[in-house]
Amino acid sequence: MPAKVRYGVIGCGMMGQEHLRNIALLPYTEVTAIFEPDAAMASAASQFAPDAVFVGSVSELLDVEEIDCILIASPNHCHVPQMEEIRRRRPLPLLVEKPLFTDPKDLAELEAFRAGYPAPVWIAMEYRYMPPIAALIRQADEATGGIRMLTIREHRYPFLDKVGAWNRFNRYSGGTFVEKCCHFFDLMRLIMKCEPVRDHGLRRSGCQPQG
Repeated sequence: MPAKVRYGVIGCGMMGQEHLRNIALLPYTEVTAIFEPDAAMASAASQFAPDAVFVGSVSELLDVEEIDCILIASPNHCHVPQMEEIRRRRPLPLLVEKPLFTDPKDLAELEAFRAGYPAPVWIAMEYRYMPPIAALIRQADEATGGIRMLTIREHRYPFLDKVGAWNRFNRYSGGTFVEKCCHFFDLMRLIMKCEPVRDHGLRRSGCQPQG
C-alpha cells in the first residue's frame, strides 16, 4: 500500500473546509495538522478532519514533522507572508488558494520566491477542472472551427459570507477584479492559448501566443 500523503492546512474557513472534504475523498491521504485562528471555523473543520492536530500559528504547523505538503486557504492578503515563512523555515510542496497575491508591490518578492523555491507550488484555479468547463475546453476548437473571441459572464451573489467579512474590503481581497475574475482570466488564457496584451496607443487589445 502506498504511503499516505499528509497535509498541513492553513485556514479552514469556507474554502478551507471545501478542501478538507475533497482531501477526505482521496485515497492514501490525511490531514495531519491545521492552523485556523477562528474558533468556530476550527470547530467546523474538526468535523472533516477529526484526527488532525490544531496548532496556534504557521510556525507551530511547520514544527509538525508528520506533514508532506501544505494547503494555504487563508484570506488573500495572508498568502505572501505565509509563503515566505514556509520558504524560510521548511519549503514543502504548496497548494495555494487563488489569488496568489493582492498587491502589485508583492510581485518582485514572488518572482524571487519562484526562482529559488525547491518544491512544487500549485495555485488553485479549479474552474478549469470542473466537468462542464473541462468538456467545453476539450470541444471548443472543434465546435467553433477555432475561437477568435471569448467572453465570460458569471451570475452570482456579490459577496460570500466569510470570517470577519474580510472579502468585502479591497485591502484584504485585492478587489473583486482580483478575487473572482482571476478564474476567468485563467480560463481565457487556457482556452485561447495566448496571453493578454493591450496597445494603449491604438486602444486595441488582443493576445499573443503562449510560450
